[in-house]
Amino acid sequence: MRYEYGNQRGEFEIYLQRIWQRHQHRIWIVPIVVVVILLIASIFYSIDADSEGVILRFGKYARSSAPGLHTKLPWPIETVHEVAVARVESLEFGFATVQPGKVTRYAPATADHMEVATMLTGDLNLAHVEWIVQYRIADARDYLFKIGGSARTRVAIEDAIRDVSEAVMRRLVGDSSIDEVITIGRYQIAQDAKQEVQKGLDDFEAGIEVVTVKLQAATPPSAVKDAFDEVNRARQRKERVVNDALGERNQRIPAARGQRDRTILEAEGYRERVVREMTGRVSAFLAQLEQYKKSPEVTRSRLYLEVMEQVLSQVDQKIIIDGSIRSVLPLLNLDDSQGSKLNRQESRK
Repeated sequence: MRYEYGNQRGEFEIYLQRIWQRHQHRIWIVPIVVVVILLIASIFYSIDADSEGVILRFGKYARSSAPGLHTKLPWPIETVHEVAVARVESLEFGFATVQPGKVTRYAPATADHMEVATMLTGDLNLAHVEWIVQYRIADARDYLFKIGGSARTRVAIEDAIRDVSEAVMRRLVGDSSIDEVITIGRYQIAQDAKQEVQKGLDDFEAGIEVVTVKLQAATPPSAVKDAFDEVNRARQRKERVVNDALGERNQRIPAARGQRDRTILEAEGYRERVVREMTGRVSAFLAQLEQYKKSPEVTRSRLYLEVMEQVLSQVDQKIIIDGSIRSVLPLLNLDDSQGSKLNRQESRK
């Protein structure tokens, strides 16, 4: 068996030697074929959906290409740089996230984090400010070539954004009081920081769009944090008391105004009624006066009869005696009250 295996191996080596002797004058074709294959392969390229292609011709910008499959001149005439223009990146200042999620884990604070986050406010207080800058690439050509005149790495871009963002944030915090930085001015500082960071990067022609700037935390230094917390609690209590008082005022003032308006309307209605009644009485009296002037006797008799009608209508029992009678028959059964009335009538006569 060993002898047969040795014979087969020897025959195979002889066969290879014969092939080499027959084609050794054509071996130069192999590297040419390899080079041609590589050149053909370098003609085609593809760009991802969230990216943009930048084509360089002999190292100089030639054109940009959208996502998809494209062709170009073979290497080394044209080369392609793929830039992710739709991807939003984040930079953290003053802290570092270890693992994001429902319960985000942060790295322990380092000296570099404290140096970035510690700032001096406009009222000469120290504040610990942490913030996030989210950005994306807006112009792939500017992103690659405008700063420095050559292709840049992502680290260089991040360094530029960090420098601009820190300078802007320190200036804004330095122009604000500690209360504005910690409480009421946080949103406005973040908005101003976004605009100014964008302006600074545009001046550098960095090709970067700032998506948002968000203050992650703005607190006083740990040495005085308890005192600031107590001040904030006192301020919240004051605001609660003020709000309660305003609510009470807003409740009572409309009620008092309604009572005032109702009283005024009632008084005006009473005045209008009295004025109309008095006007009617005056008009009636003046009308009677006119009639009295025309015929005094008739008017006097009519007035007398009207008054007697009103008076007698209120008397329960009425006894009418002729004026010519001098005395009353004793047969008439009269009580003391009636007798006293008759006596008074006779005395008058």
